Amino acid sequence: MQSVKASNVQFPLLLRVKLETNVLKKVITRRIFTSRQLLEIKTIQSPNFGKADETYFDFKELEWNGSYQQRVQHFMALMCEIFKLSEQEAEHIVEYYPFLWKESFHKTFAYLKSKGLEKETFMQYPWLVSISPEEINSKIDIISKTFNDLQNVNACACLLKFPNVKIEKLVSNWKMEAMECEHPSKFHFLAHALKVPIAEIMNQLETKSFLVSMSYLRIQEGVNICLEAGVEKEDLLNDLWVLRNRPVKLRNRIETLQQSKIPVKPWVLRARIESFKTHIQEYWKERKEIELDHNLSSYLVTRLKCDPSVVARMMKVFPNLQRATIRKVKPNMDFLLIDKCVDPSLIIMTPRLLCIKLDTLKDRLEQLEKNNIQYASLWMIVRCQRHFDDYIKRWEPKRN
Repeated sequence: MQSVKASNVQFPLLLRVKLETNVLKKVITRRIFTSRQLLEIKTIQSPNFGKADETYFDFKELEWNGSYQQRVQHFMALMCEIFKLSEQEAEHIVEYYPFLWKESFHKTFAYLKSKGLEKETFMQYPWLVSISPEEINSKIDIISKTFNDLQNVNACACLLKFPNVKIEKLVSNWKMEAMECEHPSKFHFLAHALKVPIAEIMNQLETKSFLVSMSYLRIQEGVNICLEAGVEKEDLLNDLWVLRNRPVKLRNRIETLQQSKIPVKPWVLRARIESFKTHIQEYWKERKEIELDHNLSSYLVTRLKCDPSVVARMMKVFPNLQRATIRKVKPNMDFLLIDKCVDPSLIIMTPRLLCIKLDTLKDRLEQLEKNNIQYASLWMIVRCQRHFDDYIKRWEPKRN
């Protein structure tokens, strides 16, 4: 009886422990989803972006208790409603930042909207929503105390990823190194020199972090060297990597390019020495070819050993030759005169030979030779494929 009683007592207790354990497992188990799994959300249910209004934001705590699909859908809805993202743009952010939906702060969306964060800035720095409004505000306060014109969140967004201590140290150093300079900081100098808003310069720091630590004087010297050499402001803005090169190297390369009468481009100044030398050689090779292209008539006169009037007649018979270039006709000319020793008169009679594809020219001449077809003209080579095949067939009975 005691054993039965004991079993009656133990059975409900074990069952209750088992049930509680299963519930606890469900509560504490957390699934980590990859970007691939997040993208599958679209196939489950398309997010209703229209629900992301102000009332819904105030009631936002509810969705943190929902499933991961609901939470990601709501995260995408917030991005689309607040920052006017398309569904594809929102999906791209979810794919590139697969855990941002669970790290973001609800109230940060509304805060950034009130601060005037633009869509382009948010697309570049979507991680801003993972910082609390209080923390963002404290960071902006530190920046604005030193540089008042950088308190706009679109201008200082790139700096908000740093801790407050580092931000304070950075802005202090930037101000100190510019004490004897004309502009408040090296970034203000860049904006003035390149004629762009300060926000456009600050956004360069995301990909060109070397600008954060490079000194004001080094940047100023590099920019002045490039601009004085004739580098376009837009080209320099799009390739600030050139500023990593020492001023001595920049001056030496600019001097070499100017002596060779070659336009100065930022990518040429920072290229490896082998690429730099190759660029100079190819530039002059192309330059000579271009100069020759402007004198096609003289080229034809020389190669075909004929009078200019003959070349003029060729261009009248085949007007497309007037629009051709030496680079276009030279391969065909070399093949006919050098490889096949064709008489120049045959080219003069059929100027179209110089403008057809070289592979077609080679193939058809080989067919004529293979079939032992003697020719006093090459008119059949420039005809369509059907007419050329008919010409070859007409010669078969004669050979038999």
